[in-house]
Amino acid sequence: MQTTQTIRFMKHYVTNGTHKARVHYSAFRMTTTGQDCVTLYAKDYSDDLCKVFGAGAYENNTDIMTDYFEKGRVRILPDSPLYSAAYARATGA
Repeated sequence: MQTTQTIRFMKHYVTNGTHKARVHYSAFRMTTTGQDCVTLYAKDYSDDLCKVFGAGAYENNTDIMTDYFEKGRVRILPDSPLYSAAYARATGA
């Protein structure tokens, strides 16, 4: 994941200064682990969100063989330096 200084969380997109990905935010507690997190969901089927955060943080479970397509997402957990900025944007705080 990129450092805090390079990722900017805007209302309708997230950017690292070079790449920009249109997203929507969700702040919730995961039912599987009980841990708080902020999830950024890509609004497009492109890999822009992966370019912003890097492949290690990016999730996309698309399976072309079964015609299952999904847009990518990034989960930011409370131990990440990006969490406070992402949470503030997600909740409007």
